Amino acid sequence: MALTISAHNKTKAWFRDMIAYGTYTIGNAVTQMPIHSLTLTGDVITLQFYLAETVAGTITKFQVIDKDGEVWDDQPDSIVKPALNGLLVTFKYTLTRV
Repeated sequence: MALTISAHNKTKAWFRDMIAYGTYTIGNAVTQMPIHSLTLTGDVITLQFYLAETVAGTITKFQVIDKDGEVWDDQPDSIVKPALNGLLVTFKYTLTRV
């Protein structure tokens, strides 16, 4: 039995509302980044974080943290970010009803 449309919509809203902030790691330093935008379009939740031009270094990890302080998503990476430009980090999730 599949979820009803109502249950599917509530699940998407719950998912969206559980996200608290993101983090990025440079060296051994983990720094919080606030949510820049969080949108729900159809079945797609798009979460974006913005790192200002003042942030510089080799970023080795991005994480999405939920309202309970738990890691929701953990993305290892290796981005050398100069102090020239900002950086928009995007996570996309699709919740489909089958």
